[in-house]
Amino acid sequence: MDAIDLIIEKINEQGANERNELKESRFAEIDTNFIVEQRKLVKEHEAQLAKQTEQVQKAHQQRSNRLTVEARQNALKKRQSYLERLFDEVHQQMVAWTVEETQTFVKGILTKLELKEVTILPAGKMNPSIFAQTWLEAVSQELAMTITLGATQTQADYGFLIEHEGVQYNFLYRDLLLEERKQKGRAVMESLFS
Repeated sequence: MDAIDLIIEKINEQGANERNELKESRFAEIDTNFIVEQRKLVKEHEAQLAKQTEQVQKAHQQRSNRLTVEARQNALKKRQSYLERLFDEVHQQMVAWTVEETQTFVKGILTKLELKEVTILPAGKMNPSIFAQTWLEAVSQELAMTITLGATQTQADYGFLIEHEGVQYNFLYRDLLLEERKQKGRAVMESLFS
């Protein structure tokens, strides 16, 4: 029986070795699968994290840009409001001019226009003594120009129109200041807020 025991022992030993090899092979396969799955999960996690980080950065950048634009718009609105107040104050100063200051302004415009015959059409709220006949005659002689006084323009508050051969030149204060603001408003804002 020794030979049979020896054969059985060898078969058992061979079976144990095969079981151990199979066990080690299966453990190695499981370890490999685990490592592959772990790497896959880590890669997916890193990709998802990178995507979420990018989304957060984009959202932050958009919010930052939006806040910057809002701040610029608010600053611009404040500047424009200030500019409006400035032009309103200038208008109030023009409205408050004395008769002599207004006459000097009108005379300066007539001098620049260099026309031979004009009609002045005053705005509705203008002081009638500004365009007194004696002043009109004196300026007419001084500038070698025929100046007449036309009908009062009731639709306008302050300023005047100058009419020459059917063409009207607008010197209504609001319109003058509006034109000035269109042409020089940006330069005024830059000089005030630079």
